[in-house]
Amino acid sequence: MAKPKKPNGNIGGTLGLVAGIVGAVTPLAVELIDRIPKKEELGPSEELIFMPELCSKKFPLKLDEAKELLESRGLKALSIEVRLRDACVKYKDCFELQVVGSDRKPNSKLKPGDTVIVQYVTQEVINESRRIFEEAEQQKAALKQERAVKRAEQMERAKAVAGDTAAKARAGVEKMIRRDKKKELGKESSHEQE
Repeated sequence: MAKPKKPNGNIGGTLGLVAGIVGAVTPLAVELIDRIPKKEELGPSEELIFMPELCSKKFPLKLDEAKELLESRGLKALSIEVRLRDACVKYKDCFELQVVGSDRKPNSKLKPGDTVIVQYVTQEVINESRRIFEEAEQQKAALKQERAVKRAEQMERAKAVAGDTAAKARAGVEKMIRRDKKKELGKESSHEQE
């Protein structure tokens, strides 16, 4: 059997000790809370700016329009042109000084005065991109023509093989028919001789 628990006779002393600690700590906590600056006492906080979309396919921007848009939002624009060696098919339908990229994603948060790198294409890059595209299209057309010629050659070979096979089969059938006729003629001659 378990022994019954005896009530702790020192409850009053423990409560007194806790009350004493709380009473001693409370003034320190109030003093610390009072030292935290209130929202009104803080300096004006820098509000973040959302990065505008500069490379929309539906609404492409010229370089000067993109700079103006960024500056109106308190951002700085650093313009960099696409190098001629970086020309590729994706720039073939662009117009001169069209913005094609930036180092910041649309709707990302920026601080006022941040610099945004804006990439644009020149007419040289557009012309080179068109040349690359036309060259690729010519290669595709030549490859397609080459495949069509090969297919036609294969069909001709298949027809020739089929024709040869049909001719051999016809010759074999004719040979069998002649042989059968000879046998029949031979039987008729032997019947007549009897």
